[in-house]
Amino acid sequence: MSFYVGETELQMRRRILMTLQDMTRRLLDGTRSLVSMYESLLNEDSGSVEAYRSEISKAVSDVESYRKSLVRQLSEVGAMLINREDVLRTAFMLEEMASYLDSLAFRIYAGRQYLSGIGPLGDKLRDMMNQTLNAITRLNDLSRALQINPGKIGELASLVEREEKNMDGLYRDALTESLAKIKDFKQLLVYRDVVERVERVADLSLSASEMLMIVALRL
Repeated sequence: MSFYVGETELQMRRRILMTLQDMTRRLLDGTRSLVSMYESLLNEDSGSVEAYRSEISKAVSDVESYRKSLVRQLSEVGAMLINREDVLRTAFMLEEMASYLDSLAFRIYAGRQYLSGIGPLGDKLRDMMNQTLNAITRLNDLSRALQINPGKIGELASLVEREEKNMDGLYRDALTESLAKIKDFKQLLVYRDVVERVERVADLSLSASEMLMIVALRL
């Protein structure tokens, strides 16, 4: 996707927003697959674990491709767009979120022997993943609203913030209970590493929503 000579500023804005929307859409797809991958792990469905891991890898690759496309687009705009830096920061933040999804898929797969059969702690991790899915769903809604319903951007951003705050309580509970209940040191390290990365994705979703609001205000 590239700009052509004579393309209007409005068309440029639409193209940029569409690319950002594509990035959040694929982030949402990847997060759904991550939740399903962990569910399959708990259900000891190894075939589905592999399939969902592949879906996550494809979604992450797509986000990276969209970011590269956006960089090319912005290089062609030149000085015509005054907030190129805001758009770039947003795109790189979304790509960072995708990178965390990729690392989570790897750690869940590599540490599956430590993450299965852990009872209520497994349920807490599943709750955290679902909460992250909620946050990224709201982020995707916000991204779509940039073009179709700008008046709802503030409301949707507040919903992302609410989901992220809900995550804080789940995160603290999971850490506290893991210290009390997991006696194997390797298992504790694996569990805490995954928990912290899931929480980080939720944190980044809030930061990304704030960046999208800035882009919307300045485009």
